[in-house]
Amino acid sequence: MFWNMISSIPAAAISFVVVIASMHLTTEAEARRGVKPYYWRTYQFKRPVKGYEGWVAPGYYCSYKRYPRRSCSYDLAGRERCRITGWTLEQTCQ
Repeated sequence: MFWNMISSIPAAAISFVVVIASMHLTTEAEARRGVKPYYWRTYQFKRPVKGYEGWVAPGYYCSYKRYPRRSCSYDLAGRERCRITGWTLEQTCQ
């Protein structure tokens, strides 16, 4: 088992280097053309936070949008009752 793990470490390292190099070359080529990389991430909060949309740097536009996370259930009369249990902030930049 130990030898199998040792032999798989160089293969993992080589694949990691190849992935990083390809990302770097793509990003470098896009940077020469003036193309900014697309960035997307989400954050979870218990309370609502302010969103923002606009230019954060010259040539870099970001959007922060908030979406409620809901928890829904049905009461005895069959009506759906929903309440907000948290907020998701979605960040996108390009």
